[in-house]
Amino acid sequence: MFANRQRGHTVDMTSGNSVKMILWFAVPLAAASVIQQLFSLTDLMILGICSGNQGLAAVGVCSWPCWFQVSILTNFGQAACLTTAVRYGAKDETGLRRAVGNIYMVSILLGILLFTVPQGVVVPFLHMQETPAEIFEEAVRYLRIIFGGTLFLLAYNIMSSLLRAMGDSYTSFLAIAVSAVINVVMDIIFVAGFHMGVAGAAAATVISQAVSALICLYRLQDYPMLKPEREFLCPDKEILREYIGLSLPMMAQSLVIAAGGTYVQSCVNQIGVLFAAGVSGAGKIFSLVETGAIALASACASFVSQNVGGRQFERIRTAIRQILGVSLLLAGATGLFLAGMGKPILSLFVEGEAVRFGVEYLNVYSFGVLLMYPMYFLRQTVQALGNVRIPLIAALLQLVVRVLTAGGLTKLIGYSGIYYATVAAWAVSIILIGYVYPRQFRKCREAARA
Repeated sequence: MFANRQRGHTVDMTSGNSVKMILWFAVPLAAASVIQQLFSLTDLMILGICSGNQGLAAVGVCSWPCWFQVSILTNFGQAACLTTAVRYGAKDETGLRRAVGNIYMVSILLGILLFTVPQGVVVPFLHMQETPAEIFEEAVRYLRIIFGGTLFLLAYNIMSSLLRAMGDSYTSFLAIAVSAVINVVMDIIFVAGFHMGVAGAAAATVISQAVSALICLYRLQDYPMLKPEREFLCPDKEILREYIGLSLPMMAQSLVIAAGGTYVQSCVNQIGVLFAAGVSGAGKIFSLVETGAIALASACASFVSQNVGGRQFERIRTAIRQILGVSLLLAGATGLFLAGMGKPILSLFVEGEAVRFGVEYLNVYSFGVLLMYPMYFLRQTVQALGNVRIPLIAALLQLVVRVLTAGGLTKLIGYSGIYYATVAAWAVSIILIGYVYPRQFRKCREAARA
């Protein structure tokens, strides 16, 4: 009865075939992200053709501040998903509506903050990152426009996460697929047609984000429990403590990861524009294959949260064991794709020696994904079980390892030492999270019984 009143694509994950349910939930998320990344590669090809390696390098040096922006908004969205999914799994309609109202209130304040503050740190950040002078102004323009679209990206992340908490991953697929097409069309108009360079690419991205937010807003009308209602738009200390208690450690985790990535990017920038262009191109291709791991992790988080609310702990334990095997199979296929197709794809939009740098980077990643896949979904699982501190500690370890690897290994083996920084960070993270997961599972189960 609780689910039947919803008119959208809801999925109650507390019963039925666990693995099949997780994978079917993940498929639209993965498909949407793959479509988005394919169109993003098309954007990069357009930019590479019209602006050359310099345009690619300018976008590349902006990758970590952009990643941090997306990650922060995704963190708040993920916290919203976990907060509401538990109540959906417990069939607590009043609690769910109250949680939704408080999430909307926090989102308004967050939007104001994230719209204004980043604009003031663009120039100092790019200086700190040792951005090459020949691409500095282009990078500034790109980031100012991207940060200007923060409100659209926040709206999309919050609404799509609330929909995922109800078991609806279809809307995320629809929103991203449509916005990706819009992004390419706008790129052709702004970059190829009006010759706006990286500024045109940024404007196209912001417009596509606005479209994705509007699609989620339209779909939200099919979910009465997700609509803002005046009686539930009042602060609830318990819910706010829970939501912010989930969000802040995730945000701190993203900040730490971004700090490590920024340090690595500064090492890349010191080597030169060609190296930065090759690494930027490799990063875009890797983002394409990373989508599978992210989608699987998001599906696991929704599954675990709903089943924690429903007190289905044996169901969680069995599903996670099975998904671990699935994740390794997907990682193997991903590694083969990177090793076999990296160079042909890079050659479409990267020129000269930059291709060699990008291929070398992808070859290292082709082995590293065997660590990345299980690390991603176990990290989300631990968070869904209520432990947000361990993923933060894991991020701190990643920061240390990235700095030591990028700074120290390059002195021993040259520039190629940079390639191993991310893989080494994944390795220490999976060791810690793999050790903590079974203990956190038992702790959560015992707390539920008590």
